[in-house]
This record gives sequence, structure tokens and C-alpha cells, in this order.
Amino acid sequence: MRTFLGVVLLVLGLPVLVAGTVAAVYTGPDDTFGVVDEEISTDAAVLVSAPSVLDVAGPTLHVAADVDGADTFVGVAHPVHLGSYLDGVQVEQITQAGWREDLTHEAVSGEETAPVAPPGGLDWWQASSTGSGEQRVSVELTAEPAQVVVSAADPQAPLAADLAVEAEIEGVFATALLVVGLGLLLTAAGIMLLFTGRRRRRAGRRRVGTGNLPDPAQADAGDPETAGPPPPPERPSGSARLQRATTVGAGAALLLAGCAELPEEVEHTAEPATVAVTERAADRFFAHYTETNNTANTEQDADLIATVESGPLLRSSQMAYQVQQAQERDPIPAFTVDPQYIAAPRFDAYPMWFVALIEPESDGAGPAYYLVNREDATSSWQAQLSVYAPDDAEPIRPTVTDGAAMIAGDDQAARGQEALDAIVEYAETGEEPEGIDLSAQGGLGSLPEQGIEITEGPENRVTVDRSCALADVAVRWLETEAGAMGMTAVTCTQSVTLDEGYTITLDGSGYGTIPGGVHLSEMTITHGVSIVVAVNDDGTASVSGEAMLPYSMDYVEEESQ
Repeated sequence: MRTFLGVVLLVLGLPVLVAGTVAAVYTGPDDTFGVVDEEISTDAAVLVSAPSVLDVAGPTLHVAADVDGADTFVGVAHPVHLGSYLDGVQVEQITQAGWREDLTHEAVSGEETAPVAPPGGLDWWQASSTGSGEQRVSVELTAEPAQVVVSAADPQAPLAADLAVEAEIEGVFATALLVVGLGLLLTAAGIMLLFTGRRRRRAGRRRVGTGNLPDPAQADAGDPETAGPPPPPERPSGSARLQRATTVGAGAALLLAGCAELPEEVEHTAEPATVAVTERAADRFFAHYTETNNTANTEQDADLIATVESGPLLRSSQMAYQVQQAQERDPIPAFTVDPQYIAAPRFDAYPMWFVALIEPESDGAGPAYYLVNREDATSSWQAQLSVYAPDDAEPIRPTVTDGAAMIAGDDQAARGQEALDAIVEYAETGEEPEGIDLSAQGGLGSLPEQGIEITEGPENRVTVDRSCALADVAVRWLETEAGAMGMTAVTCTQSVTLDEGYTITLDGSGYGTIPGGVHLSEMTITHGVSIVVAVNDDGTASVSGEAMLPYSMDYVEEESQ
């Protein structure tokens, strides 16, 4: 039996010893092993891995690339961003890679030969590096899908690049050493069992008898001369010893498995989604927004503010510059936008958006909200709406679960739209809607009287029309603990037309950008109020609005006769 067990331990120990030795030599003390080391040439401008290639979680991926004849870019990003960035672009796609597999890649056709923007200036990369010579990035693989991109810093076809990829598994070298130790232990135990078994057989062959053995039936149990030695204790059976060895081996295997973070295979969905923005990226945007906004406000630069704003917010900012210049008013004082609460939903495609909340820091300030939008992966984030609510307004916080805000369902959005329809009617008529709390409406209460009041002149020769509507941006609804909240703007336009031969002259410096002291035959004035609407599951609703702001002003001056 000793010989049998020795053979078993040798059969188990030697492969374990060899495997541990190979793993230790292959990984080294830095816990890394090579996955890819290839030189790739392609007619495309971009080399990208398919989402299915990186289908494991746990290891840290180290990617190094060197593009021939140009500065190198290498990066790792989520498929949603790359799907937009490389939409319609011809690429070379890696379809298979691994230390046990050959690297395979294939051309994917597209109408464009290169992306519309260089990759280095985009902010959604998990990791990226741009420069001359070899560039390296490292990223920890998680349950979120990821793709690797290699191109020239300014992507151009064709592309020739050296690509090297290594995987780092924490604790794998220490585990390999323990495996070596286990293999040595098993092998040594097997050799010892074989050696002791051979010695016992030799000793048995040298043992020679000296006479007749006493008859057990006639021996006196009390006579030490006739009684034989006591029987040895019963040894455990071979199956019992094998069970003990199996138990020890299983325990050792569990111990070794716990020493390294073993990769976990991940099954990615066909349409993966990602959070629109991380808190860190949102902080970067608002720092950039604050600097750019203050500079644009000081210089009254309509083009500069358009780099960080869009939609109703851009219209009001650019119109404010025109009014300041026409009325010779001072620029808007500098201020800082530093939100404390970011509510970003998950998206599986562009456009993307998120809501930021600035909590009031003193009794004399109300909450402020920003709606920030991005049209595609190559465009920048732009603030589309801002609402600086009155001092007495209560903050409305979207619900954030597992790092992501939840887009409101269709029923909640439908109730919200009903509230918005009632608010638009209120802006036109001044009749307060039922079931909507207007205590923090801000400038919304001024919209019914928006425009120029005509108190003198031939009223029967003047036609005045007013109409109100929601701004031409999609209403963004997010879930809250009580129901849902949405952001939009209500605009009202006053149109003044005089019959032929009649004019109106405004006194003094005029109104906004409409000059005074000139004969006017037509005027069109649009104001807007950005609002946050909360619709609750109990059927109630409330609105918080900022001050009424001018959006546009046009006029027709009567030609001199």
C-alpha cells in the first residue's frame, strides 16, 4: 500500500511542481504574463478590439503600442463611446487574442477613412496616452465592457503598429510559488513512501525463523515465555489514507485559489450601457465651464460662450451680451458653478445628458440646477439649461442608485407633460392652474405681462399677438423619491405690427436691443423662464423657476421718406 500511495503522490506532485514552476517563470514577481506581441499593418487608420475580446473581469490590462512614422495614441474605452466615435469609420478589428490563442483581426468597412476628431482630446477614455514612440496604458478589467484602440495621434490610413498586451493578476506569482511548494511536498512524500516501502520489503526477506512456533492453543496467556508480543494497532485502510490525502489536497487547493484574484468570465449584453458621466468628469466640466463662462461674460464673447452652452441657456446668454452693449450695462460678475449632486442616467447610445444640483449654502440662496447635454462622442459637454430657483424653493433631488440616475417611466413623463401644458397656459393667460404649487415660480409669474405695454398711440392701428410654448429642447425626466422631476424652459413671444403709415417710438434708451427715438413699424420680443417641475405620485406638482430673461428682440424701422 505504501508503494501505491507513493506512486499516487508522485503522479499528483510532479505535474503540480512543473505547472507551478512554469507559472512562476512565465509571470515573474510582477504578476504579469504576455498576451499579445504582434506587429500589425492595415489599410485602416484605427485598430480596435471587439467588445467580446476583453470578456473577463479581475486582471489589470497593460497595453503598449508604437505607431510607425507618427505619434502614437493608445486608449481603452466603453463600447458606447467608441460606437459613436467610430460610427461609419473603416477600422481593423481584433476578433481574438489570448495567451492560448492566436491573434486574429479583420477589416470592417466604413464610409470614412478616419474619425472626425483626434482621440487624444476626448474625455471619456478610461485610460489613454498620446506621444512619440511607445505609449502605454493600464486599466483594470471589470464587469463593464471595454475596447482597446490604437492609432496615430492624428489618425491616418494606412496604419502600422507594434502592439504588446500583458495581463496582471494580483497574487499569481505568490500562488505559483505555493504551487511549487505543494508540488515539492507531494513529490517528496511520494519518494519517501516508495523508499520506506522498499526497505520494509527488504527487511521482511532477511527475517529467518529460529524454531517451531508455539501452539496458540497450548500457550498460557499468563506465561511471558509462551505468550507472543501484543498485536500491533490496526492501521488505517488505504481508502482512509487516500481520503485524508484528498482532504489535505483540497484544502491546499482552496488556499492557493485564495492567494490570487482569478479572472472571472463576463457575458456582456448585446447593447451595453454606461453612465453618462462620472463625478470626476462632471467636476472637470464645471471647472472648465466656470472659467470659460466668466471669461465670455467679461468680454461679452458670444462665440466663446457657445463652446460651453447650447439651447435656451445659450440664447439667454448671447442675448444678455447684446442688451448690455445696447444699454451700456456692466458685464455679469464672475461666479463659480460647483455642483454637489450629479444625477447621470445610463445610456446605450448618444445623445447623453445629466442633471447637476447646487445645494444652497446659506439662508439667502436657493438651489440651482444645470442640464448638461452631449450630442455625440466627438462633441463636448454643453450646459443646455440652468435654473437658479428662489431662496424659499426646496431642492428637488433625482434618485441615484448604484451610481446612476433613473430616467422616469412613460406614465410619470405623461403626468409631467400634463403639468407643463397647464404651466404654458398659465404663462399665456395668467390664470393659475389647479394642483400646481407656484410658490417658487420665480419669473414664471412675469410671463403673462411679458413684452412692451402700449399705453399711448392709435391702438386701433396696432396689432399685438402673444403666444407661449415650451422651448425647442426635449424635456428630461428623472425619477425622484416622490415621483419625477423635469427641466425645460417656457418662452413667450410678443409680436407688434402697425398698419401702414403708422409707427411707434420708444422713449429714452429704448427696450433691450430695440432703440429709442426711432420710428418702429414692427417688433418681436421673446422672453423665457427656465423651470424645474416636480410631479409626485400622489397627484400634486410644483414648479421652481428662475428670473425671466430676454431670448430675442427684432424690430423694423420705418424708412425715411
